[in-house]
Amino acid sequence: MTSNDNHVDEMELARLGIKRIQADVFLWGEYRYSNLRDAIVAAKRGDKQ
Repeated sequence: MTSNDNHVDEMELARLGIKRIQADVFLWGEYRYSNLRDAIVAAKRGDKQ
């Protein structure tokens, strides 16, 4: 496996027992959130400023 995370050998992942999953990412402004509730709270807090 190379140090470039953009190209991962799927067989190496399987050998190591690593599973790839799809995950949502929520963007607000320049911030990224993996949790929707955190993104909503930040956006509401930003509206008040």
